Amino acid sequence: MKHLILLGICVFTFATFASAQDGAASSGSNLPSLPPEKTQPVSIPKTAQPPVVDGNLDDEAWRSAAVFKDFFQTSPGNNIAPSKPTEVYMAYDEHYLYIAFKCWDDRDKIRATVAKRDDVFGEDNVRIWLDTYNDQRRAYLLGFNPLGIQQDGIVTEGSFGPDFSVDIVMESKGAIHDWGWAVEAKIPFKSLRYASAKKRIWGFNVARNIDRFNDEMDQWLPDDRNVSGTLIKHGKISGIDDIKYERTLEVVPSVTVSQTRERVADRFIASGRMLNRPVKADIGVNLKFTLTPNITFDAAINPDYAEIEADAPVVSANRRFPIFFEEKRPFFLEGKEIFDSSLSPFYSRTIVDPDFAAKLTGKTGKVTSDFWRLRIMLPGTTVRTNELRTANADQAAN
Repeated sequence: MKHLILLGICVFTFATFASAQDGAASSGSNLPSLPPEKTQPVSIPKTAQPPVVDGNLDDEAWRSAAVFKDFFQTSPGNNIAPSKPTEVYMAYDEHYLYIAFKCWDDRDKIRATVAKRDDVFGEDNVRIWLDTYNDQRRAYLLGFNPLGIQQDGIVTEGSFGPDFSVDIVMESKGAIHDWGWAVEAKIPFKSLRYASAKKRIWGFNVARNIDRFNDEMDQWLPDDRNVSGTLIKHGKISGIDDIKYERTLEVVPSVTVSQTRERVADRFIASGRMLNRPVKADIGVNLKFTLTPNITFDAAINPDYAEIEADAPVVSANRRFPIFFEEKRPFFLEGKEIFDSSLSPFYSRTIVDPDFAAKLTGKTGKVTSDFWRLRIMLPGTTVRTNELRTANADQAAN
């Protein structure tokens, strides 16, 4: 009798679990049918008259721009109608990509502050993903709050969140209107890394985050919760072919002046006397040169990182693993996402004071590579030279 009761309980539990799984699967795959303009690459038109970045959407360029509308609420709802409508406009010229966000809302309920850069996702904001290599592995994530404050980083598929240590040069401005709020952004192509080929197709998605509605997320494309990953579920844009490539050279010199004072022996003064040593000048320079849109050369000669933001103090005791500090130095930031993975194969912060460093970073086809050479002078020793080469076949597993 006991065996029959136990068997009945097991059967009932399994049936209940299977039913729950089927229900979750059916609810997670509740994807609406998409119109053709969302299943095919959207062509971005070229504008002859660039818009003025002021937060007012009255420019002629937006009347002929590509329009992204009819968003889906992907969180907390499962691809349902959003609480507030949103439209996004996009155009480009030879040098810049132009994006405008039109967000309808109640004026007195909009949450926006003069936040620090990279700290706008805790209030009303919009964000856009640009997978400029269309490899579904890495993408730029650009965000703005209603005042136009920027947040930018790189999303690497499979990593623990975006990397916001990257700061690209762009211009943005937001404004609050009676009908809601708007943001305009002007992104130089020379600030992005992209494939140098005609007939470009980029991965793309855009979203709006309404903080007060339980952190609501509205996206242009629906989110299939049965499919893991982020970039694989994004759409495509095309038509960005008439870009005038600009080679850029960035030179950042540094001069550190120091003087030491020490106590020396003196036959007339028992305690010795203080002596000022000669002033010393420590000169360094950082170089960045874009060879092509997807290949960048970096070099540093006796770099001085005194201008880099200091790390917050951390007290540690009896830890199994060492403390991890985020990389902030310009030389090591270019191509940093190549090493972003759950394994952390390389930790650049262990390189403290290089004497000379050079690095070539780029992506060709399906291979991302990073070759760099360090020359480190250690006190009291001979010169030691380190080389590091990496190659990552991003889609070899696909």
